[in-house]
Amino acid sequence: MKYIHKYNAFEINELLNVSKKRKWPTFKTNRGRDDESDYYFVYDLSKFEMGKYLNLWFTGVILKSKDGKLTYKDEMITLKKVDKETASHLYNRKYNPVVINIMCPLGAKFKKNEKGEDLYNMRGAIRSIDDSSYGIWWNEITFSELSEIRLRLMEWINLYDELNGEEFLDMCVSMGADEDSKDYN
Repeated sequence: MKYIHKYNAFEINELLNVSKKRKWPTFKTNRGRDDESDYYFVYDLSKFEMGKYLNLWFTGVILKSKDGKLTYKDEMITLKKVDKETASHLYNRKYNPVVINIMCPLGAKFKKNEKGEDLYNMRGAIRSIDDSSYGIWWNEITFSELSEIRLRLMEWINLYDELNGEEFLDMCVSMGADEDSKDYN
């Protein structure tokens, strides 16, 4: 997993097709800040507008502590076409957001590893217009390790014009996700 250190930020953006100018749209919550990504706006876009998000990775919400030492949420999102089988579980929508969030544990109550590093969680999901999805969790892993896993998963997702939900979950399991955490809603 040390390959991430071989590339600088520019090379990673080029390899993974990350937007340098735009972020994924967000909306304000009752806390008064843009702290939630809008996964649903894509379903109202024309095909032309949808093409501006298809197969391009975007930074979603990034929330850090005031001193910058803790990350509460670090999100990457893309829009992908899914195959017929997967679409049938996702309200028959062919194009759906794929979201990979690294986040702190509930209540920001961090456990630490033997080196004293904070342990984070990560969720990967193919989202839908409503309450169904193909999601899975990685639990209690360092931020740097999760970042490397996320990069590998993003690379894998980029290989496909159409995603299959079950193959997505299986790939996540092969990258260390908890198989028992598979979530279809």
